[in-house]
Amino acid sequence: MTKTSGPQIISFDILPQSSPSAKKTPRYAMVLFQDEVLETQSSIRRNELLKVIRKLEPDIIATDNLLELAPTEKGVIEFLSKISSKVRVIQVTGSPIHGMTSLKKLATRHGIEIIKHPSPIETATVLAKLAALGVGIEVSALAHETRITITRARNIGPGGYSQARYQRRMHGAIQQVARKILEKLTKAGIDYDEYETRTSHGLSRCAIHVYKAVDSVSKLVQSEVNRIAGVAVRISPVKRRSLLYSPREENGEHLGPRRLLVVGIDAGTTVGIAISDISGHLMAIHSGRGLSRGDVIRYLVEFGKPVLIASDVSPAPSFIEKLSRSLQAHLFVPDRLMSVVEKRELAKSFTANSELSPRNAHQRDAVAAITKVFQAYGKKLKSLNQNLRKSEELHLISKAVSMVFQGVSISDAIEQSIISKEPKDAKIEPVILSQSVGEGYTSEQYERMIDRLQRQVESLQRQLEFVKSQHHLSLEEQKKTKQELKHIKQQLNRALNVEQREQRRDEQIQRKDVEIQRLEKRLHEQNQTLESTKRTLTNLKLMRRLEIRGEVQPVVVLPHFSQEELRRLSDRYPRKRRKVVYIQDPSGGGRSTAEQLIQFGVQLVITHGTMSHLALKQFKAAHIPVIDAELLQITVVDEFAVVDVEQLDKEITKWQDRYESSEREAAAYALERLIEEYRQERRNESSENNG
Repeated sequence: MTKTSGPQIISFDILPQSSPSAKKTPRYAMVLFQDEVLETQSSIRRNELLKVIRKLEPDIIATDNLLELAPTEKGVIEFLSKISSKVRVIQVTGSPIHGMTSLKKLATRHGIEIIKHPSPIETATVLAKLAALGVGIEVSALAHETRITITRARNIGPGGYSQARYQRRMHGAIQQVARKILEKLTKAGIDYDEYETRTSHGLSRCAIHVYKAVDSVSKLVQSEVNRIAGVAVRISPVKRRSLLYSPREENGEHLGPRRLLVVGIDAGTTVGIAISDISGHLMAIHSGRGLSRGDVIRYLVEFGKPVLIASDVSPAPSFIEKLSRSLQAHLFVPDRLMSVVEKRELAKSFTANSELSPRNAHQRDAVAAITKVFQAYGKKLKSLNQNLRKSEELHLISKAVSMVFQGVSISDAIEQSIISKEPKDAKIEPVILSQSVGEGYTSEQYERMIDRLQRQVESLQRQLEFVKSQHHLSLEEQKKTKQELKHIKQQLNRALNVEQREQRRDEQIQRKDVEIQRLEKRLHEQNQTLESTKRTLTNLKLMRRLEIRGEVQPVVVLPHFSQEELRRLSDRYPRKRRKVVYIQDPSGGGRSTAEQLIQFGVQLVITHGTMSHLALKQFKAAHIPVIDAELLQITVVDEFAVVDVEQLDKEITKWQDRYESSEREAAAYALERLIEEYRQERRNESSENNG
């Protein structure tokens, strides 16, 4: 008989003058052990130790103190989270919870020789031998749970014409990957909770909390990682908040009696928890964002055994239903939905005599759920608790509670629970054969037996052949399925490539459409400008023909009577073209502007509006007519204008007549003044002579 080999163990001990809290990387002595020492390393760094463990994946890692790996418990958890969940971590010397024992005492107790001052290699060897004998406490840093996060792998960008379409396609791809992973988990019978952020076109984010170790989950969903471009699938183990120390199976230690709990849960993104004992004494109120069922269970078992889980809404969310099944506790659901005011009053009444009080709405709803339980079944629970304590069968209350909620009386529930309990001293009677094999059989019976057995062998052979053929067919079918899957993947890739090409083409078409719209708008503006220019040119040609025939007089248009406009006049028009000027707004002009315009060689001024008295005086002194534009028929085209010659001559004649008349009146008035002055002088002289 061959000897079964023991577990493969890697044990380590920190070297003297090394410390995990020092800046310098600590070094360790390492031993690979399996029934005997297979390999030793006298000095190895922490990251090298991790590489060896990940490469070999031993059955057990043994040490005398896990804090040799890192100065804090959080650092130890971080180190152990990088190791496969199949590897068991053993702290040989015990734990702070179960008690510590020195390595020398353990070695002496189990007959292992150890010197007074062992070297690190010798210490690691002793640790490996003790771990192989089942000594020590098992330490767990991972919760045998896995978190799968499905999000977009890249940023959508600052914006653009295709941003909305790209975002819709991304949300659809995230939903597609999430559904594939959920189908695989469901098909494999793995328990999980799903938290998704839904949009109108799919999912923007999906988080799946799987209640199974990361190794098996990674193998199951690995095919979906990086399957669709732009979708990121991250698989990570769930780390415990603190190290879990548990006795090894070989020790056979069991937990003692635990307090029975009634738990109120408010499920959602933030989970509210309220814990009460079976008598209605409020023990704890807690809430946390993103808590998984594992987190809730680990929190609850610190207080005792939950026998009833209460929901604050009806029907109960799937999170609470799964939680009650995991804890094998009865689920309580209120008969109707409670309003916020009712929940507030229930929580206030339940915590009136307690030091605890809810700090937010989630904790308040959890307390309200417990209050509903004790309103409906408080007396029954109290009576059930007292009866079971009297009968010293407190461990049966979980089953009895379920019976009470189903309508069974308290006495019947206790009696049925005790009857259905298997006796501790029950024994299984062995089966005794009535006679030995082959005793009392005749040769004919042997022949019939042999014939029957031969027929059975032939039948089994035919079944075996059928199974082999079915197996062969299943292999062929599997091969065909793989080929079809490969073909589908190729088609999908081609479809994705076609879609990408169509997307690029659509983007190019959109850019071209925008450019065409811009050019069409510019062309329309230029056409309008061209039409306006054509009309202007036609009018100018017409005005030029009329000017040549002598029917119109060209006029220079001056928008404002200012120094700036006069400078433009001198720059744009030669002196011979400045004979007639049309001032559209003469209000700003004065004597200096009038003198400057006279110097430009103006012979006639047409004005629209009232001109200042000083300017009029200057023009009159220069004998330049100033005619009101309302008296003439002026045609203005841009900066050019013409006036009818006949009307202009007529108005000039009128102005000259007025000018000559005013001049004659002025001369007559001056002559009268001169005669009057002469007469006055003669009178003055005659009066002097008489005197």
